[in-house]
Amino acid sequence: MTLPRSSCAARAVLKGAGKFFAVACYLAGIAGIIHYSVAAHNVASESSLIELSQLLLLILTVFTFRRVAKFNPTLGHAAKLMSGFFLVLMIRELDATLDIVMHGFWKVPALLVTGLTLWPAIKHGRDTFTSLAHALSAKSSTMLIVALGLLLVYSRLFGMGELWEQAMGAMYVRDVKNIAEESTELVAYSLIWLSALGYWLESVKPGHIATPASLTHSAEHDLPAQ
Repeated sequence: MTLPRSSCAARAVLKGAGKFFAVACYLAGIAGIIHYSVAAHNVASESSLIELSQLLLLILTVFTFRRVAKFNPTLGHAAKLMSGFFLVLMIRELDATLDIVMHGFWKVPALLVTGLTLWPAIKHGRDTFTSLAHALSAKSSTMLIVALGLLLVYSRLFGMGELWEQAMGAMYVRDVKNIAEESTELVAYSLIWLSALGYWLESVKPGHIATPASLTHSAEHDLPAQ
């Protein structure tokens, strides 16, 4: 193993420190949004800063994945699927607003987007599967998977009313439960957008994503010897 020269090592350390500082400031901003919402006694309403921030992050995520699909054909089908998925989540977040039309109306545009997203993916099934393989081999896939687990699993379990009723007993206040759940979702959405940005950065550097040849080579090695 060859050790890097001191100058190269210093640049690597400074680059890592810079990344940490940027992420720390980003997450501090997310925490600031939560602090402001709590101070304003407006956490779970559609007009709360937390809810508006969640919508903004979802819009940015949808837009970023669309850009990935445009600039990197290798990830095109996977990025379009991701974009459609997060667009459906955004529509779900707007359920109270869309209830103005009629109760449960959010399901109509959500199903429409789902159909328009899944139809070309199914039509080009082999290409979609290959594109998903590339997406899961990208560096940003780990953060995306963790963030989705945080959003779809952890936040739901952590935000269960029974948990907070047991923890607080007679002092149970629903707003505390809402703060815990909504803030966790906000952190998850912030990480999802970071992963989308990572995919976009990788999309302008195709060499950082597994190529079809490398995936095929890996698959061949996974096959048992004849």
